[in-house]
Amino acid sequence: MSNSTKSTSDKKASTSIGSRSEDTRALAEKINLAKKDAGIGNEKKSESHLTGHARAVRLGTEFIAAILVGFGIGYFADLIFGSSPWIMLVMVLVGFAAGVLNVVRSANEMNAAVVITPDMDLGPEDDDVGNG
Repeated sequence: MSNSTKSTSDKKASTSIGSRSEDTRALAEKINLAKKDAGIGNEKKSESHLTGHARAVRLGTEFIAAILVGFGIGYFADLIFGSSPWIMLVMVLVGFAAGVLNVVRSANEMNAAVVITPDMDLGPEDDDVGNG
């Protein structure tokens, strides 16, 4: 292969590569515009990646942890003061209340982070009620 033939083929290759990268950039811009129009990709990364099972495990863990912390504080307070089960029982109830409060707060945050799209089934509509 001569030098002139080689340089001509190199120019064609670089031109096709250059146009491919421009085509790729144009396609990426179109995809990003379509995602923006559809509302995809605007969710918080910290909550959006959780599945339903992961959310349930998180809420359950928060609830149980609050009860166990209350139990632990009450148990050691009973050892110190010698009041047997009474401080522990009170602190378990306080832990239960704290756990319920944490679960309600976390569930509200998760519900606020959900993006509602037109294709979601949100239950019966006004015209569906009574027609059945």
